[in-house]
Amino acid sequence: YITIIKRMWHLLPYEQLMQLLDIDMQTLAITMREDDFLDIKVGHKPICEPVVWRELTAEEQAATARIREIVEALPASESQPFDFRYAVEDLHFKGKPLFNLRMLYGFSGLYQKAFDVDSRTYLPDDMLEAYQKAGINALWTQGVLYQLSEFPFEPNLSAGYQDRICRLRELTERCEKYGIKIFLYINEPRAMQDHFFERHPTIKGFPAKEGKISMCTSTKEVQDYLTNSISYICTEVPKLGGFFTITRSENPTNCYSHSTPETCTCPRCRKRSVGEVVGEVIACIEKGAHRVNPNMQVIAWSWGWDEFNMEIIRHLPDNVVLMSQSELDVPFNIGGVEGKVIDYSMGQIGPGERAKAEWKLAKERGLELAAKVQVSTTWECSTVPALPVYPLVEEHIRKIREEGVTNLLLGWTLGGYPSRNIMYAAKYFYEHCDDTVLALSPARRQAAEIFSEAFKEFPFDIISLYFGPHNSGPATMLFLHPTGYEATMTCFAYDDIESWRGIYPREVYEQQFAKLCARWEDGLALLTEEKGDRPDEMYIMAHAAYCLFRASLNQFRFYVAREKNDKTAMRQAATDELACAKKMLGLVNRDASIGFEASNHYYFSRGCLVEKVINCHDILRRLEEE
Repeated sequence: YITIIKRMWHLLPYEQLMQLLDIDMQTLAITMREDDFLDIKVGHKPICEPVVWRELTAEEQAATARIREIVEALPASESQPFDFRYAVEDLHFKGKPLFNLRMLYGFSGLYQKAFDVDSRTYLPDDMLEAYQKAGINALWTQGVLYQLSEFPFEPNLSAGYQDRICRLRELTERCEKYGIKIFLYINEPRAMQDHFFERHPTIKGFPAKEGKISMCTSTKEVQDYLTNSISYICTEVPKLGGFFTITRSENPTNCYSHSTPETCTCPRCRKRSVGEVVGEVIACIEKGAHRVNPNMQVIAWSWGWDEFNMEIIRHLPDNVVLMSQSELDVPFNIGGVEGKVIDYSMGQIGPGERAKAEWKLAKERGLELAAKVQVSTTWECSTVPALPVYPLVEEHIRKIREEGVTNLLLGWTLGGYPSRNIMYAAKYFYEHCDDTVLALSPARRQAAEIFSEAFKEFPFDIISLYFGPHNSGPATMLFLHPTGYEATMTCFAYDDIESWRGIYPREVYEQQFAKLCARWEDGLALLTEEKGDRPDEMYIMAHAAYCLFRASLNQFRFYVAREKNDKTAMRQAATDELACAKKMLGLVNRDASIGFEASNHYYFSRGCLVEKVINCHDILRRLEEE
């Protein structure tokens, strides 16, 4: 449904979009708000006239004939959407585990409605079996407390929670057969609309964004709600593995989730420190879990704690796990541009200085340590689910282990593809691992080293990461004239090159993608496709990644040339882009995992790439005519 929303965003008005999806306005609003910030990803809705049928004009018939000629020349697809196949073979582990928790998000996990449907639709048994072979022992999914337990303040908001709990229980029981535990990611307590507090004024906290107000966690009523709802879930789902929390995220939750002591207006919390309030939230969750099952893991993630991180760590309860994203504060110098990684880098690997400092303090307190890291893919290249940069993966996991970390979150909603990347990380999960099945030919080993070297040239910046064209790559349309649209987070890049480049000057941004592409080509030259029962993962993923990088370079050059009215350079870029789109279409025809990411569904499908081929032909024809 997310794929459909994105594809129709510029074509249909809301009324016809709801008709197409067979949903009502309330359901659409919830989807846009709750499905991992989908409303932010797609941006403002363009005004669209209702689509109605009419006869084509003679000019339109001629254009349709041109389109038909282009499409009929393209190869047919060998795969269907969601036809995911995993080339994972058994790794044989011996000795003690060096990482007790090895957790991922299911490659096709359902983010917002995970417990409204049968979990087999998004976590099939063949995926669970692949994870088991690669040493994965936990999967996470989002949990919203008032959807999984009765909300004491407004029970009607919890309608259907008993059915959801049953489906969660069934999921944990099915996963147990594969040695896998389910963890719930909770971001609680969820802020409420202002009218909620007309009925519950005593728990009103800090006013957050979009008319929402935090439920104040300094009140006993809210603390009891957190503890009791967690206890209820643990009681009803005894095979649950545990929870991990984010307490200062984009979602407004506690009164300090979006404020500081200087800006907080809550009369209770502003008298307290950030460490006290956030630590107390985590303590309520920990108390609820451990009074039911003392062995259940509760992980406190330091994401967003910023300058309050050490203070919060000092206020954490004694029996929680402290998790930091490993790349936190890794310094980089890319093309002469300096910065620090916050998260989501596979090219600039950790651990970073801030992650080390947080782990050091947590270790002094006697807390267990966890690292969040991306091992299969990341927002640098999210639509290729397994970047073949194996040496970087291995180096990162080794360094994390040297810090005394014993728990791993191996990816956010992206990165869960059961891939060779995960298997290379798994070499370090236990004291001993028979990794014979991972052996590469000398040429392939050299190619992986070249890809790793090349990937370090990626122009990393968190703004560029979210708004650049590298995720949709050759599926992003070319525009002959300025659109006026601003790029949106991980979704529509448009022609907004000023947002794409982030902290990089234009010439450096182009230079870095040129370096990356040139060096990546050296690695591709060493690869020949291996034939077998399954697709050759390394070959397909390496070529798909190159398409994303090359398309980013082509599109940037096209728009720079458009500004200068340099039609020769525009034609060169569009011609290269046409070849890139056709190449990616061939890869998508063979491997349905290309273009998919769990929280965005299909960024692009075969249809999108066919449209891009048509778009490139049209651009080239119009350039010749002008």
